[in-house]
Amino acid sequence: MALETVAIVGGGIGGLASAILLSKKGFQVTVYDKAKSPQAVGAGFLLQPPGQEVLRKLGVLDEVLKQAVPISGLQSKTTSGRTVLNLKYAGLKGKARSGLGVQRSTIYEALLNKALKQKSLNVVWDSNIDKCVSKDDFVSVVVDDTTQDYDLCVLSAGSNSHLAEGHFNNRVKKPYGWGCLWTTFKLPKTLSPNTLHQRCQQSNKMMGILPVRKVDDSYEAALYWSMKSQDLHELNETKFTAIKDEIMQFWPEAASSVEQLEYTDFIPANYNDIWTPKPFTNRLIAIGDVSHSTSPQLGQGCTMALLDAWSLAMSIDKKDEELAHSLEQWWRSRRYQLAYVRHMSRFLTPLFQSDSKLCELFRDWLMAPIGRLPIFDSLQLKTLASDVFLTESVNVDETTEMELSQVE
Repeated sequence: MALETVAIVGGGIGGLASAILLSKKGFQVTVYDKAKSPQAVGAGFLLQPPGQEVLRKLGVLDEVLKQAVPISGLQSKTTSGRTVLNLKYAGLKGKARSGLGVQRSTIYEALLNKALKQKSLNVVWDSNIDKCVSKDDFVSVVVDDTTQDYDLCVLSAGSNSHLAEGHFNNRVKKPYGWGCLWTTFKLPKTLSPNTLHQRCQQSNKMMGILPVRKVDDSYEAALYWSMKSQDLHELNETKFTAIKDEIMQFWPEAASSVEQLEYTDFIPANYNDIWTPKPFTNRLIAIGDVSHSTSPQLGQGCTMALLDAWSLAMSIDKKDEELAHSLEQWWRSRRYQLAYVRHMSRFLTPLFQSDSKLCELFRDWLMAPIGRLPIFDSLQLKTLASDVFLTESVNVDETTEMELSQVE
């Protein structure tokens, strides 16, 4: 019996990418999103080269490039001027590559426009998904007290979703003790528009500035200010005044741009450490942050979700008897890279977000000089560029094009 229908729960970047790819392979796809109308939620981010290649295969990269900013490298320094990291994409072997600083809304809108053109894809807004029930031959999706059955269901509902709970054995979900305040502001003219800038002080203060959009003769940038989760929870407008003053003193070059911002311009973000040893059961599949989520220290979240979607579409066969094999093949192609990203994130995060004096000393006096050795510099760069454990089936730059129908 052929597989025909797929439900995608969550219409974010990973969900929309998966929906487009599966619809192009002949599936009838329904995307359920809890938003009442289209909206992108989240900060600007750094999109790595493999994620860009997925967008290119989807036919939306050119649209994204109209607003995105090429990022040539990452520069991380302490407030005293000591270099912690200085990574340049030019050091990667092979063809020239760079990161992309981009607003989440830019990619979201490009994918949504592409999705809405697919004849076999339907998006249902304002959908309250109560639960998903995986059976041997179908998955029941309970939507606003109404049950709909599908041959497959892909969960892409984000790290805060409850829908994966109880479905996947030994799934781990733990909150990080740190998060951040983020906003979008005018990039200070003294900062390069093609660099991800970071500043840190000890191991408990960190600020990042990432150019994400060119606007006339200036640039917009995403600003991230590290904070403990408890402090974020207790933040109010009165306390924000002191935080804003601290940000301006912490990075004086950015002070004139930060000074114009108000409390309502900032959004708090908390993060979870999520790991799913086997993110599929029968006909229910989890991709993106609902399956594997880390702190944003490595800047990998969006790229990993896009690679999940690409690899899943490359692996799934419409022949029902091949499904178990196809899902095993998909997970084999993803698990090592995702596990590596998780472990590296868990290792690096305390070096920038903790109260540990030992972490600070290790970062500044041991990791930084060792990292400048060629072999370690190369590993750091490949880690940043999502190039470690990038298996052949997800290396979209080297993979044969899928036979996908043209968008009408």
